[in-house]
Amino acid sequence: MSASFDQRYIRNFSTLSEADQQRLHTARICQLGLGGLGGTLLEMLARMGFGRKGKGWIRAADGDVFEASNLNRQLFCLESTIGRPKAEAALERVQTVNSEVDLSTWQAVVGPKDMPDFIQGADIVLDALGDLPTKLALRQAAAEAGLPMISAAVAGWTGFITTQLPGDPDAGIFQGVLGQNDRTEGAEVPLGTLAPCVWLIASLQCREAVALASGHPPLFHGCLHIVDLTDASWERITFH
Repeated sequence: MSASFDQRYIRNFSTLSEADQQRLHTARICQLGLGGLGGTLLEMLARMGFGRKGKGWIRAADGDVFEASNLNRQLFCLESTIGRPKAEAALERVQTVNSEVDLSTWQAVVGPKDMPDFIQGADIVLDALGDLPTKLALRQAAAEAGLPMISAAVAGWTGFITTQLPGDPDAGIFQGVLGQNDRTEGAEVPLGTLAPCVWLIASLQCREAVALASGHPPLFHGCLHIVDLTDASWERITFH
């Protein structure tokens, strides 16, 4: 390994093996959403060494622009980036954090009909979307492509995370637990979104991506983990 490699990832090696780290480098990641959850998650992926140039890649998309209401929790939202596309700011930020990452960003809303093309060639799909209908569409696209997907969301002091693996039952179970509706906005709109919960759930999502990419058993498969920071409770709902 080069000296720069040693220095950049040296603090990973008390926990990860060199083989684990190499697997992160070769991982091919598709992520939808670059807001509070997605922006924090993407930076964690970059710092961990996912998608190293010449070995793997990260592809991320978001069609939105930053506004002042994003400043309370969105990592890539600065006073200087208000009004700028989230995808553009994400690319610039990651290049300053880890220039070894092969990141491409799409400044677009990736709808259900575009999802199969967007996730093509990936090893892992990351869901950092807000509304349930779009999450369900991505879940279906990942299932049809035979790809694992790590899904999460945050609203107020509460967040959830779950992992879908190829061959799992269809989205009906997931939908039944969360409840389907026709809202075009996520629960974070009426409930608000707080930075501590966003960063906690993003950390869990990144941890799960490390497990999948390095070939270790997933932590959140077959169940929905719900964390409530109002009272520090943790609920685990198993899919049957």
